[in-house]
Amino acid sequence: LFALEVILGSFAIRHLNAVVIASVVAAVTTQVLVGEERILTSPAYELDDPKQLLLFAALALFAVAFGLIFLKVSDLVRTARRRSPLPSWMLPIVAGVSVALIGIALPETLGTGQEFLQGLLHLEDAGGYVWWTLAAVALGKGVSNAITKTGGGSAGTFMPSLVIGGAVGAAFAILVDPLWGFSDMDPGAFAVVGMAATFAAVARAPLTSVVIVFEVTGDYGLVLPLMLGAALATFLGERFHPDSEYTAPLTRLGIHLPRTEDIDLLDTVKVGAVMSECDTVATEDMDLASLGLLLAQTRHHGVPVVDAGGRLAGMITVGDLEAAGGPRDDLTVAAAMSRRPITVTADQPVSSALARMAALDVGRMPVVAEDDPGRILGMFRRESVVRAYHDALGTATGRELYRERVRQRSDPGARFFEIQVRRGSPVAGQRVQDIGWPAGATLVSVRRGAAVLIPHGETLLEAGDTLTAFGTGTAREEFAVLVEPEEEPTGEWRHPLLSDDDGG
Repeated sequence: LFALEVILGSFAIRHLNAVVIASVVAAVTTQVLVGEERILTSPAYELDDPKQLLLFAALALFAVAFGLIFLKVSDLVRTARRRSPLPSWMLPIVAGVSVALIGIALPETLGTGQEFLQGLLHLEDAGGYVWWTLAAVALGKGVSNAITKTGGGSAGTFMPSLVIGGAVGAAFAILVDPLWGFSDMDPGAFAVVGMAATFAAVARAPLTSVVIVFEVTGDYGLVLPLMLGAALATFLGERFHPDSEYTAPLTRLGIHLPRTEDIDLLDTVKVGAVMSECDTVATEDMDLASLGLLLAQTRHHGVPVVDAGGRLAGMITVGDLEAAGGPRDDLTVAAAMSRRPITVTADQPVSSALARMAALDVGRMPVVAEDDPGRILGMFRRESVVRAYHDALGTATGRELYRERVRQRSDPGARFFEIQVRRGSPVAGQRVQDIGWPAGATLVSVRRGAAVLIPHGETLLEAGDTLTAFGTGTAREEFAVLVEPEEEPTGEWRHPLLSDDDGG
């Protein structure tokens, strides 16, 4: 269920079959090897008073609050690590000392917290606890977990979120019990529901939360409170923090997990549908002075070169012209051009063409006939990328294409992604040419409201613009840091999108 809810975001039969088979095999194998051992157990609690559903709904609100604090602290600590002036070798030391100080004040926050949580699940009354100490343990566990991750230590998300939820649930019951006169309240039962609700808020996986609590406790008597708490926690969590603890690091890297039938839209468009007419060419005997004038008049950064028969002979760009000493009368295009140009055919997907442009660091490619590489059909430029992307937005695609693109996504390489310029971003109010863009990323387009702009050096970026870019994984991370507002992040990122780029 976790893979279906968090990673795939789909319960399609083709996914469910594989997940069920894998889960059954894993469960049987584990049972044979280690037996019926559970990491947690609890008494068989029951919902004796339906009116307590109101209390469990209220508990979900507290679970969401603590879950959001857990997510926010993780965001803040990740940002602090990235901006920290401390050398990398010192971070584990600082993190270790910080966790130790928290552990001195709240020993329950150290380790996995399994024994502490086991005790909470068996509480039938307040025992030796008061509500505010349990709330402090929940907060301390979230902070120590985030600090441990920042220092490079081993700390997960599943067990810490259960410990936080169990502490919040027991604290809620101890706090409310003196005020509730309708029926007896078991802190252990509220700890069970608190675990499911908090994990649902942190992971955005309500069904997984309910089933996992069933499995680790072996208790099915609280099915209604569990489902109510997990559903409310997921619903409210998504309203206040768009990413789960599992997807937030991917979002910061510009990686967007596909949802249901999401695909790379550029797979649906062929190069031939969006290529521009090849209305400007250079000849091999043209001098570089004439070439410079041609490029200035057409505002192209590169043009194909044809021989006397009109067939493709090479490619020449502004870079080639500058490398040859600039516009001059004593040198011809044939001496400065690239004789083996990178080409693309009309029936190739735009995504494939973009990947080729990014890998070879070229900004334009001649489109040639598949059966005759010397015959030019058109040009594939940056404008073609923008046109293809927005033409494809309304295109319906089949499942077979989706499966193929999922296979392609498993290959390493560059991706097409989007990031929004939020208020306070250092790039807001700056011209494109004045911004130090990452070397491995290329800005493709700027969407401003309903308008799509093809950026040039003088384009002024504004808060609210959505930047479409293409780059490697490292470049995507640098791109996100560059565009990130100066103040601490709030999780309001525009999700990075698809998987391919341009060149210029």
